[in-house]
Amino acid sequence: MNYKKDFPLFTKQPDLIYLDSAATAQKPSVVIDGMKDFMENSYANIHRGAYEISEQSEEMYEASKRAFASLINAHHSEIIYTYNATYAFNILVQSLTLSGKLKAGDKILLGIAEHHANIVPRQMTSKLEGIEIEWINIDEKYDLDEVDFEKKYSDNVKVVSLSMVSNVTWKIYDIKKISQKLRDDTLLIVDASQALPHIAVDVKKIWCDALIATGHKMMADTGIGMLYLGKELNEQLTPAIGWGGSIEDVSTDNYKLKKSEEKFEPGTPHIIGAVSLLKAIEYMNKIWGYQAIEQYESTLVQYALEQFAKRKDKITLLWPTTAEDRIGVFSFVIPSFPNHIQLGERMAQKNICIRCGGHCTHPFFQHIEKNGACRMSLYLYNTVDDIDKFFVAVDEIIG
Repeated sequence: MNYKKDFPLFTKQPDLIYLDSAATAQKPSVVIDGMKDFMENSYANIHRGAYEISEQSEEMYEASKRAFASLINAHHSEIIYTYNATYAFNILVQSLTLSGKLKAGDKILLGIAEHHANIVPRQMTSKLEGIEIEWINIDEKYDLDEVDFEKKYSDNVKVVSLSMVSNVTWKIYDIKKISQKLRDDTLLIVDASQALPHIAVDVKKIWCDALIATGHKMMADTGIGMLYLGKELNEQLTPAIGWGGSIEDVSTDNYKLKKSEEKFEPGTPHIIGAVSLLKAIEYMNKIWGYQAIEQYESTLVQYALEQFAKRKDKITLLWPTTAEDRIGVFSFVIPSFPNHIQLGERMAQKNICIRCGGHCTHPFFQHIEKNGACRMSLYLYNTVDDIDKFFVAVDEIIG
């Protein structure tokens, strides 16, 4: 199946080889046209307008939440829209602290390969509130190290926060194994930002209390983040910020928060971004959903791994070198070309888009004593021809 034809960028720039979807995904026509149609015909602010286009906008916004909720097997009242995944992490961490779910002496367990978006908000909170952070290592199979987890999972661990797919190793972690080990007093927060573009995620099956994702990696617009909060946790938390749409009433002495998920959505939300996410999910469903995506990408993964294997004397593929339990993203270093940034620039001169550097996972690279890597990431619009052109360019650069 050729999905590339559905993406206008590749029609307008046919020579472009885009292999940086782990950073952000390109947008299909249905998303671009859907946003344009919405802005031309029914855009207005939501929640307070009694006129027709305001009601139409609100219905589109709620339809987007219902679509995302269905995607992860949640209820739409458990879905909060934020401005990106990083923002979702920040408001969740701050709200946990404000609500007394995290306090001095408590511990948070993070995976050593977590993205900075999951790390830094917790470090900021820990410095202010006296909350300790410990790190779960990965094992020889690049999965979460269960032995290390059990060693560090003490009575004062109140939050475990993990990616479902690592930002650098590209291993699909068995989150359910960890969730089954948790006490009732421990919250499990899952970062699904790199998972949801590629694989199905069911919040009921992985038993998480909160899940965070971002729309732009799923072919939606930038600036739309998604936060799933289980109903019980939603009711228990006080939001760390509030105004506008999150307030039921305000007096000169006090305010009254809404009881629904809207208490976490102050001000005017990214309505157009919500519509873009709705259209992206509709597009995914149109092409037969995750089953089609996983099947198509598995072919690309296997082919790319074969090409890396042919060059193993010149290119070192980091972490999983087999097709099982991974997505189509490949971190690599070239021993004869140690300047990662310069390699990315050389590839860019050949109209090939990859990403080189620390990938917002500096603690992990420090842990493994490396200064970074280059990353080639595939998505459903990529082809075997794209992979071939990538390796031709690499061969020309390294000789």
